[in-house]
Amino acid sequence: FQYAKRERVKDALNNSLKEFDKRLKIAQATIVKRVKPSAAMMDTAEEEFIEINGFSWEQGENEVKVRITSGLEGIGTLPKDSVRVVYTSKGFDLKIYGLNGKNHRMKVLPLNKEIDDSKSKLTIKSNSVTLTLVKRAQEHWEDLKSKPSPFKKPNPEKSEDPQASLLNMMKEMYDSGDDDMKRMIAQSWSKAHLSLIHI
Repeated sequence: FQYAKRERVKDALNNSLKEFDKRLKIAQATIVKRVKPSAAMMDTAEEEFIEINGFSWEQGENEVKVRITSGLEGIGTLPKDSVRVVYTSKGFDLKIYGLNGKNHRMKVLPLNKEIDDSKSKLTIKSNSVTLTLVKRAQEHWEDLKSKPSPFKKPNPEKSEDPQASLLNMMKEMYDSGDDDMKRMIAQSWSKAHLSLIHI
C-alpha cells in the first residue's frame, strides 16, 4: 500500500486483500471441522447427554450386574475410548460418546451399598453394556440406588416446633407411601381432626 500511488491500484490491492482474508477464513473453518475431538477435549468441552433410564440389574453374593440393552444399538462398533466409566466406592458414572450422533450417560450416586471400585468392570457387546459392580461386603441390596430414609434424624441445632416436625414427617410418609399407606394416614388424620372439633 505504501508504494502504490494511483487510486485504481490501491483499490485493486484492497480487493485482493479482502478476497485473500475471505478464503483464509473458509480454509480455517474447514480445518476446524475436520479435527476430531480428543479425550481431553471431550472432558473439558461442555457436554450434552441423553440420560439412560432403561436398565435392569441383578445381584449375586459378591456382585451386582447392571445391564443396559435398549437404545444402544451399534455400541460395539464405537472406538473403545468412546465408552468410559468412572467407579467410586459409592457409585459410577458411565458416559457414551457419539453413539448415532448423540452422547448418553448413566450416573448412579449413591449406590445402595459400597462397591470395590478397583475390581468393578465394564463389558461392551454389539448392542448392550454390562457393568459388573463388585460388592465390598456380602450384603443383600434392596435396590440399586440408595434411598433416603423417610425418618430423618432431628438436627439439634435447628429449634423447630415439634408439631411442625411431626406434620413434616407425616407428609413425607404420605408422599413416599403406597395407596394403603396414604389411605391409612388420611383416615387417621380425619379421625383426629373430627375429635378436635367435638372437644
